[in-house]
Amino acid sequence: MLYQQGTQRIEVIVRKDGGGANINAGETDTDNVGGQGSTWRTSVFGSENPQRIRRVIKTNVTHALAVSKQVIDLGIEYYVGGLGYSNGDQALQDRVGRTLEIIKDTTNVASSVAMGALYGSWGGPIGAVLGMTFGAVSTGTSIATKYANREREFSYKVFKENNSIEYQRARANISLTNGRLR
Repeated sequence: MLYQQGTQRIEVIVRKDGGGANINAGETDTDNVGGQGSTWRTSVFGSENPQRIRRVIKTNVTHALAVSKQVIDLGIEYYVGGLGYSNGDQALQDRVGRTLEIIKDTTNVASSVAMGALYGSWGGPIGAVLGMTFGAVSTGTSIATKYANREREFSYKVFKENNSIEYQRARANISLTNGRLR
């Protein structure tokens, strides 16, 4: 048994704006109506709002296009990766891989700009321009960084090879006067 001293009972009454005379007058309970309160649009898109439906469709279509592009790129990359194994020509594989990379870089910029424009278009024409700009800057920066890293790695590799050549020459004591060459 619980003993409480000096307790009070508090009731909270919640009313909609516009008075509380007919609180449930404009509402329908979907359980009582037999499910007629929701349509297929509401169940699929979450709303009857046409603008929201267009956004959901745009989002899903662009996502499907991006995923299909990625799957196609991976399939082609896998095929090109096996060229050297199938015919023994590593130079052919490298050349085809480089050509494929150039094509992928171009399509990545184009798709990034297109998706940026699409998602930015929800904010109007200015949003579309900003979306295109941000998409181009993002992808362009990524590509520029990739090639800068390659250039740095190549320069370091050439530096190491030149040092190795100079070291071997110094050890061999190559001189035009003594005619010693190894």
